[in-house]
Amino acid sequence: MAAMKSIDFKKQLAVSTANTLKNNKLISSENIKNNIVILEELKNFIPSLNPEEYDSLEQSIIANGCRTPLLIWNTTQGVIDANSANPDEPAFVLFDGHHRYEICRKHGIDFQIDLMSFASKEEVKDFMIDFQVGRRNMTPEQLSYLRGLKYQRLKSKQGGARLTAEDGTSFDTAEKLADEFKVSTATIKRDAVFVEGLDKIATELKNDILAGTTKVDKKAIQQLAKTAVDTPVTSVDELQRLTTKKGLSSQASKSELAITVNERVRSSEGMGISLEISGGFLINNDLVAIWKQLRGLSEETIIDLNYRDYISLAQAEAFGIVSKL
Repeated sequence: MAAMKSIDFKKQLAVSTANTLKNNKLISSENIKNNIVILEELKNFIPSLNPEEYDSLEQSIIANGCRTPLLIWNTTQGVIDANSANPDEPAFVLFDGHHRYEICRKHGIDFQIDLMSFASKEEVKDFMIDFQVGRRNMTPEQLSYLRGLKYQRLKSKQGGARLTAEDGTSFDTAEKLADEFKVSTATIKRDAVFVEGLDKIATELKNDILAGTTKVDKKAIQQLAKTAVDTPVTSVDELQRLTTKKGLSSQASKSELAITVNERVRSSEGMGISLEISGGFLINNDLVAIWKQLRGLSEETIIDLNYRDYISLAQAEAFGIVSKL
C-alpha cells in the first residue's frame, strides 16, 4: 500500500513564521498578538480539555509561563469572510491554543506565536486533526472522533471511499487509516458513524462526552446517527429516549403490523411508494460511478453529501436495492 507523506510540524511552523515576519516588515509579532481573530468554527472543531485538564494547564502557565506557541493562520479577511468590506486586509486567526490564549489574557501572561499559511479553512481543519493526533494524550472517545472525522473528510475530498496517493496509486481510505492508526477497517467505519451521531448533539454535551466527563454508551451515539432529529440533542436523557425503541407494546404487535403493511403494499404494486437515495449512502458504499450508470447521469453530475435522488419501489426492485414483495 502506498504511504502518505508525513508532516514535519516543527519545521513547517518555523519556516512559515520566519518567512512571514521577514517578508512583511509592517507586521510584527506584537501587532499580530493584539489582533488575533477567534473563529467559533475552528475553536469548536477539536475536542476541548476537560475541567481537570484545563485547571492543570492554567496552574502550569501561571507557574511557568506559556511555553508552547499559539498557532496562527496568516490569511486575509476575504478568505475567512466572503462578504468582508476589506477582503485584502490581513487576518490572524487562532487555530490551536484557544485555552492557552484565554488563560494568558486572563492573567496578563505573555505568549509566543507561530504563523502558518493555508488556502482555506478546510486545509486548516485537516492540519488540526493530524496535529492533535500527534501531540496530545486523548480519551478513547476523542481518538475515535478524530479518526472518524479524518475518514469523513478524506472520503468527501475524493468523492468516494478510495484515496489517491502522490504517486497516483489508489487504495481504500478505511484501509489506509486503519494502517495509520493500527486498528481495523471496521473500527474506522464505526468511528465515522460515531462522528455522525456526535454531530447531532449540542456542542457543550458533545465536548463533555469526548472529554469523558459525561459517560454515554458509544453504541447509543452510533444509533443516534441513524435517528432523525429536528434540533441538537442537549441531554443524556433525550439521547436515551431517541435511541431506545419505544411505541408499540410488544414485538408481536410489530410483526403483525409489518405483515399487514407488506400485504397491502404487495396488493397495490407499490404505487405511491418511493425511496430516497442520499449522496452519503452512495459515497460510503463506493456506489457513485455505478449509480450514475444506472440512472443515466452524465459524468459531470456531482454526487456529494447533499445529493438526493428518489426512485419508485419498482425501480428499487429492478436495481436490486429491495427484493420483490
